[in-house]
Amino acid sequence: MSKKFLTLLLVLALTLPSLAALKGLETPKEESVVKVGENIDIPEGLEIDSAVAIGGNISIGGKVKQDVVAIGGDVILQKSAVVAGDVVSVGGTIQKDPAALIKGSTTEVKFPVGVLSKGLGWGIAILSILSFLAFLVLALIVVAFFGKQLGASSYYVEKLPWHALLWGILIPPASVLIIIFLVLSILGIVFIPVYLLLLMAAGFLGYIAVSQLIGKKVMKALRIYNKPMVVEVLVGLLLLFVIGFLPILGWAVKALAGLMGLGAVVATRFGTQG
Repeated sequence: MSKKFLTLLLVLALTLPSLAALKGLETPKEESVVKVGENIDIPEGLEIDSAVAIGGNISIGGKVKQDVVAIGGDVILQKSAVVAGDVVSVGGTIQKDPAALIKGSTTEVKFPVGVLSKGLGWGIAILSILSFLAFLVLALIVVAFFGKQLGASSYYVEKLPWHALLWGILIPPASVLIIIFLVLSILGIVFIPVYLLLLMAAGFLGYIAVSQLIGKKVMKALRIYNKPMVVEVLVGLLLLFVIGFLPILGWAVKALAGLMGLGAVVATRFGTQG
């Protein structure tokens, strides 16, 4: 059996259970409810800690002790709804019955839907989704073969975020100087492609490391523990993908994640040192 076929089987084995876990991710005691690609319904009389939906709507008729967050969906608050925390809808709307009670703040973040609905907008959106899916498959391969290095880089960002960011800011200008030096040296020219490949690999690994950290922090905040690294990476990547649609802020967040991840990978020598 060829190595390529084994790798394909491994990717499929990782992808299918992980996506299934994400789709119905929910704590058994209803302390917090998290779903991807599905709607959340909290009927009257039910009390939970928090509710998060990615790519789905949230309908609240009961009580939520903390926050309600819908990314790519609406939040519908029925007359019996009580939310002790904040209510946030990214890419959707908040529909509140006058009798519903919100003790925190409400926030709506709109996507530039008008841009996507004209001309080549939908084509660009489809290409973005396909590119993300391809990136997701590569990320799963990285988790499968370089989980230890990924964890070390993620840990560096968590413990020394400003150091990681500083390294990330310094690397691009330093890379320009290195390439100029290689160009000026006759023998060094042949190493330029190798250096660029290493730089791209470092950036790719770093972005996934930051995604894993984001996923872990989000799930910890929702009191969801002991999930595999692949699930944390998927949650983080999905959140960054959705945030990327926000004008200016989305690209700023993704650029920050990329710089911090790149800095952490270089500082830890591709996750081989702490």
